[in-house]
Parts: sequence; C-alpha cells; structure tokens
Amino acid sequence: MESSCPPPDHLQRLLNGELEPAHASAVEAHLESCPSCRSVFEELLRDTDAEGWRITTLNSLPPGERATGAYVTSEDSDEALAPTDPVAGRYRIRRLLARGGLGEVHVAADGEIHRDVALKQMRPQLTHHRNSRQRFDFEAQITGSLEHPGIVPVYGAGTDADGRPFYTMRLIHGESMQQAIEQLHAGQGSYTLRSLLLRFNAVCNAVAYAHSRGVLHRDLKPSNIMLGRFGETLVVDWGLAKPIGSSDTDNPDAEEPIASTRRLVETVAGQAVGTPAYMSPEQAAGRMDDLGPASDVYSLGAVLYELLTGQAPFSGSIDEVLQRVQEGEFASPRQVKPSLPRPLEAICLKAMALRPEDRYASALDLAADVEQWLADEPVCACPDPLWVRFGRWARKHRTLVTTAAGVLVVAV
Repeated sequence: MESSCPPPDHLQRLLNGELEPAHASAVEAHLESCPSCRSVFEELLRDTDAEGWRITTLNSLPPGERATGAYVTSEDSDEALAPTDPVAGRYRIRRLLARGGLGEVHVAADGEIHRDVALKQMRPQLTHHRNSRQRFDFEAQITGSLEHPGIVPVYGAGTDADGRPFYTMRLIHGESMQQAIEQLHAGQGSYTLRSLLLRFNAVCNAVAYAHSRGVLHRDLKPSNIMLGRFGETLVVDWGLAKPIGSSDTDNPDAEEPIASTRRLVETVAGQAVGTPAYMSPEQAAGRMDDLGPASDVYSLGAVLYELLTGQAPFSGSIDEVLQRVQEGEFASPRQVKPSLPRPLEAICLKAMALRPEDRYASALDLAADVEQWLADEPVCACPDPLWVRFGRWARKHRTLVTTAAGVLVVAV
C-alpha cells in the first residue's frame, strides 16, 4: 500500500461510520483512485458478515420471528410497535430485522396499500461510497427484474431524505428450507422427504428461469430458500447475483438476458465469493470468469445433499472447506445415511461433479431427474439393474402379475 494510503484502521472506521465527514470524504475519494486500498476496503466489507462469508448477523428478534439471509419470516402479531419517521413519504419502519455488511432489512408499513413489507436500506456509513452504492443498486435491479413465482418480488425502490437508497420486497411468512431440513431429520414438523423434494424442484425451476435471463445466483443454500405457509417456494438474497450472456441462445423460448445499466463492481480476482460449503469448485478457486449455470447447478446439488443427509457436504474452517471443495472431497450421501435410495444419491453426485461438463446441463435437467424418481421412473444419473426394472414393471402391472402368479400356483 502506498505511503499516502490511509491505514487499515481508518478504513474500518469508515465502514463503521466513525470518521468525521470531511475525513470520510477524503478517504472515500482516495479509494476511488487506489485499487489496492479499494480491495482492502471490499475485504473489510465482506468480513463484516459473520464467519467471513455471506451469513447475515441478526439483532434480537421478537418471539415468533425467524430469519434467513437478508429476509425474515414473521408470524402475525398484535404487538403495538411505534413507527419511525416515514421513508420516502410512504413507508414507516417498524423494527430492524437484520443487518449485513452492505444493508439493513426492516419490517415497514406501506401507508398506501396498508400492508407490511420488507424494506432493505443501505447502511448509513456507506451511502456515499460509490462502489457499495453500485452493488446495492445492482442487487435491487437484478431482484426486481426477475419476475417469477419462485423469486421474491420487489415492490419498489427509491431514496430517502438522507440520500440512502432502499427497495421494498414481499415480507415472507413461513420458514427457510434450512429449518425444514432440520425438522425433517429430527423427526419433527410436517415435512416429508417427498414434500421437500417437490419444493426443491420448484427452486430448480426458479434458478433455471434466472439462467434463461442471463443471471447467476452464486449463493444458493438452504437458508436462502423460503417455504411459505401455503405452498410458496421462493429463492431469496440475490446480492451476489452476476449477469452473464444468455446461456440459451439456441432456445427460442428463452427470454432476453438482463443487461445492467450500471457497472457491477466485481470482487478482486482470485477471491472466492459465496458460502464455502455450497459453492462450486470453480467458485471456491476464485475463477470468476469460469462461472456459469453449471456453478449454480453444483450449489443446487449441495442443497440436495443437505436435504438428503441433514448436513452440509463440507464443514471445517473456511480454508479447509475451500480446499476440499476444489478437490471434490466429501462423503457420499449414502456414507452419511445408508438408507438413502441409490438413485437419489446418484442425482446428488451428478449435480456435484467436480468438472462442470460432468454435471447436469441445466437446473431443469436436475429437476427432471428428481421428478423421475418421485414418479418411480428410471433416472438418467443411475441406470437401473435388471431386477430393479422388473420390480418397477411389476408395481405398475399389479393385476397382471397377481393373475399370472395365481395361474402359476394353480398349474403347479
């Protein structure tokens, strides 16, 4: 770092909003012209989140509330909450739900439509940091542009009186897939393996839609999947989404890719972005230019792994996990849970193949194989032996098999 660069503690104080306005402006101006200082600041920004990756730190939540990523599920409550000053003349913030390195999420009352929404607002100390603001604006744009039943909808966006950008989203009532998986493997709750596999397929469909629009999620994990009380399945937290060229140029049904009107400030080359236990090997190696739909397919496979076994495919320190992800070193699902059907294990292992070309070609292909298993049909990932095929044929022709067995007994 050059001698004129501010010391690291000044960058941390800038992030915490502890510098005087004049000093803060000078440091921010220097960040715009010094790539090395900017990379240090971006690293501090990421490390603000718990454990060094994208896990949002939560404040104390009232009883009945559960949180996942930057989105919170909230049970109905008659508790009287004093509203704050309105945001943009329309939204009154009721309470803080979560705070991450870039933004804060609140429950807010929409004064025009008379409903509660999730309002995500940029942290005050980052309001005038251009790169952070571009990231925030890009997240709002990407999330709002993906119109699909399986993606949390954005209702609106704007800037408050202090110049802080914000956007509002649906406040999701329900729980995360992470919580549902924990209940399933603890023998609690109403979820079954079959019901969660159906929800998983809905996630695959939403991700496939995003890919058709030229967008990668890059942070798929059970805590970023919300399960509503009435069958809704929503993929949330698109803060690490990355626009790509359309991957479906030969598909006449694919929609036009989303094009950003702002430059996305990418992470410094060679650094991993995402949640280590669920990221693809190319993502763990920091090869950002190699990311494509197959990277999200791998993450979906890691979600399926946890759904089937009750635990993430990788554990340990960040460095250990990143190394093992890159080498493809993890216990197979049946090693963790021997009772699992072999076809489900084969589907999971194909999705989590070390090389992108060995994985499913798309999230839709992954969902199709899961649907095949649910329908008691053969799956592409695991050719059935003869006796399995005969058993399946017998189950589908019970009357014929029973009649033939009866005739054979009489003949004998």
